[in-house]
Amino acid sequence: MDYYLIRKKFVELSGRYDLINADYTDNGADFFLNAGQMFLDRQASSSKMLGKLPQLVTAGTVIVKTPGLRAVKEVWIGTSVDGLYQLDKWTVAGIKGEYGEQLSSITQGDPLYYAPCTFRPYPDTSTTLSLTGYYDIDDLVLDNTHYTYRGIVIAPSPDQSYYLSIVGLFYSPTLSATLATGTWTQTKSYWTECFPDILINAALLKLEGFYRNTEGVKDFKYTLDMDLSGMDADEVEEDIAGVNQMEG
Repeated sequence: MDYYLIRKKFVELSGRYDLINADYTDNGADFFLNAGQMFLDRQASSSKMLGKLPQLVTAGTVIVKTPGLRAVKEVWIGTSVDGLYQLDKWTVAGIKGEYGEQLSSITQGDPLYYAPCTFRPYPDTSTTLSLTGYYDIDDLVLDNTHYTYRGIVIAPSPDQSYYLSIVGLFYSPTLSATLATGTWTQTKSYWTECFPDILINAALLKLEGFYRNTEGVKDFKYTLDMDLSGMDADEVEEDIAGVNQMEG
């Protein structure tokens, strides 16, 4: 469903016509629709919430940062010649203990491990622009954009360029729709394309929360729980479906 029509339906159902302009462009509605979408992303547990982010990492890479990443499930790495293999998950503490030397003293090679890493410093304005070894990985903040991303540490650092794919939970893209010369430019997401009704209900829940209408929030949450449980039931049906295996 076109996002600008979702926006229009949201204000019709809420009665908040002040949240859009006469041409259906945004005047505050997107705030609640995006808040509702983030709520759905956190509540839903189906495989549709999973995403896969492939990217190229160069030799010597230690940190891979990713905006919108909620939780890492798997990490794969490889080349177009040799194919991909899965990295083993470890902790930052484990990697720091195993690779205690300066990076210049550690032999680069095929990466073996990954660890989810926190890049937020305290205070938040602190920055460290250099990294000499895995032992000071916790001190590393590449720039002041750490608010918007999470990421992983890989070890040992690669000796050549690799394709790396992070499989995990990602937030849906920010919803927007702009109008220029009679043409809409708008974003799409899983929720706008498959479940616009659920997205609108989630936005209405967020709106009721700002009204401090706890009964209204409970009513919308009840409806959303029923919808999301139905999606989870579909996932279960897929998981328990019989799998034919070839036997040698």
